[in-house]
Amino acid sequence: MAGKSKKRLKRILIVDDHAVVRYGLRELISKESDLEICGEAERASDALKAVLDLKPDLVIADISLKESSGIDLIRNIKSAAPATAILVVSFHHERLYGELAMRAGASGYLMKEEAIQTVLVAA
Repeated sequence: MAGKSKKRLKRILIVDDHAVVRYGLRELISKESDLEICGEAERASDALKAVLDLKPDLVIADISLKESSGIDLIRNIKSAAPATAILVVSFHHERLYGELAMRAGASGYLMKEEAIQTVLVAA
């Protein structure tokens, strides 16, 4: 086993103000051997703290959050941890919010209506 290196898991932080959405994403992602949920948050302030403490490779976040908007959260994450990738998964229509999210620093934008496998491919 000395010559084999273990593949590094991609660490993911889920940020959504709906517990059922966080649960669904957690269940979906936990089935993938190369992905690991390192934390969850429902508020933008908790999410930013988690990014700094947990150092995820990817944040999956909604646009609508308690206390703040996801757009502000994206900007704050990119300011504090610029290497962190951010995938927005939201009910808000992509034509309007997708462009705002990408300008703020998101790596991608998916509608929550997208197929389950699309989230895994994007992660």
